[in-house]
Amino acid sequence: MKIGIYGGAFDPFHNGHLSMIRGAIASKKVDKVIVIPTGMPCFKPARKVTLSPYRFYMVKAALKDEPKCEICDIEQVFGEPSYTAKTLENLRKQKIVSDKDELFLMCGSDILFEFESWYHPEEIVKQARLLCALRPGIDEGQARNEALHLEEKFDTKIKFFKIEGVDVASSVLRKQSVFDEDVPDIVAEFIKTHGLYCEDSPLMHVSDEMYKTLMKHCFTLFHEMSGKRLLHSMNVCVLATRYAIRFGADPDKCALAALLHDCAKELPEDYQIELSAKIIHGYIPGKQILHSPAGAVYAKEHYGVEDQEVLDAIQYHTIGREVMTETDKIVYLADKVEPARDYDDLTLIRKYAETDLDAALIECYCAIKESFAQKGMQIHDDTKKSLAYLLANRTQ
Repeated sequence: MKIGIYGGAFDPFHNGHLSMIRGAIASKKVDKVIVIPTGMPCFKPARKVTLSPYRFYMVKAALKDEPKCEICDIEQVFGEPSYTAKTLENLRKQKIVSDKDELFLMCGSDILFEFESWYHPEEIVKQARLLCALRPGIDEGQARNEALHLEEKFDTKIKFFKIEGVDVASSVLRKQSVFDEDVPDIVAEFIKTHGLYCEDSPLMHVSDEMYKTLMKHCFTLFHEMSGKRLLHSMNVCVLATRYAIRFGADPDKCALAALLHDCAKELPEDYQIELSAKIIHGYIPGKQILHSPAGAVYAKEHYGVEDQEVLDAIQYHTIGREVMTETDKIVYLADKVEPARDYDDLTLIRKYAETDLDAALIECYCAIKESFAQKGMQIHDDTKKSLAYLLANRTQ
């Protein structure tokens, strides 16, 4: 089978990327296309690129109905930058493609002029032939001349195919923050739902060391969580960091606790009970809150978190406790109102959270209390104590 390999940051995935994929398939030079969102880019500063699970699930959504096209998560691992030569090698090692498959590395014809500067280009052409897209406005003669040079130098053959001209660049889209016309509708909805590409870029405010830690944990969580749960956790991380900056808390602590707040939620229930028993004695927490104490233990044992303030914020993010730290409050609130949450009663809570953290938390508690009352239930005793403490201290 002839397989096109199309990699990139896709930050965001836009109509130009889609044109490339459809053009390659329409050219019949490949039988199918495997799209590989970059894990850790090798040519771009890490902070300049959106965290990889966001980009992976964005592309997955965009391509879910594209025939003869599939998305591959081979670069969603942590440890080293994503080099094309290594990715192509790993595709065969991991049996994602067979030894009998003929691989074509898809790229724009402009790549020809920089290909020699890539990481081990001689290894790339051993694994795959270049398949270059010719867009309207590109000097085809120059591209073909450069191709001849590369063919001679690397003893390879380069193929071309033509695509519709789509004048769009991811960098421009991010700068303008306008996505309606230049990205597939489902991508525009994904960006809106998860609040991507906001001007304030909260994660730019965490320390370099913490950003590396968050990246590492995102790659680990990718393989331990469902996509929906991971996207939620990342949304909470970004929002908690924003709140930390807004209310003078520690962005590093809030970001870490928020990213890992649900780290145990999809573990087997028996394992959650075993973990919880290490810090809660005499009873087993209810199923809906079991993952919180379990998560605090799992974050310490599995993710190496030692900061007790971070572990406490994970433990108390579902029900709170009588006296909440700023980190507790921020993680609790961010979990309830992250942008993908679509409950009817969040507008006022989000409004209060712009200026008054305690007011937002009180409103959140009251909304939960009312929701429980409508079902004939009561909120947890620790939540009652936390609400009472907040109300009492606001009236003094």
